[in-house]
Amino acid sequence: MADQKRAVVIDDEQDICDYIASILVEHGFEARKANEARTGEDLIRKEPPDLICLDLMMPGRSGIQLFVRLKGDDTTKGIPVIMITGIKDKLNIDWAEIAGGLRARKPEGFIEKPIDPVRLMRVVEDVLEHKKKGVQFG
Repeated sequence: MADQKRAVVIDDEQDICDYIASILVEHGFEARKANEARTGEDLIRKEPPDLICLDLMMPGRSGIQLFVRLKGDDTTKGIPVIMITGIKDKLNIDWAEIAGGLRARKPEGFIEKPIDPVRLMRVVEDVLEHKKKGVQFG
């Protein structure tokens, strides 16, 4: 399929990584997976995807550190990133408030764990197809 969208899913939890990738594949994506930031970055640089789903908190290099590296590089800064997080409930975080106050580059979307397929694909579609201004939340 010539116009098939490509995604890279990076999450240290293998089951979450597999689950997100399977949702994307069911919706016509080619999905590559990595369980840590360095491997994910290698996949991204080897064959830049149309979308990156990136876990916020990972051992070693965090999702935030990888995000900053990617958005600071001219070859990868234009690739939309959806941050995956499971810490909202633990820390009572309002991502909309945080993203609204950021001066630095923001991810194009956020999705909360546990991942709901409908919410994930809504955020993916908003980020890729509609190119809405601002950060998309799911």
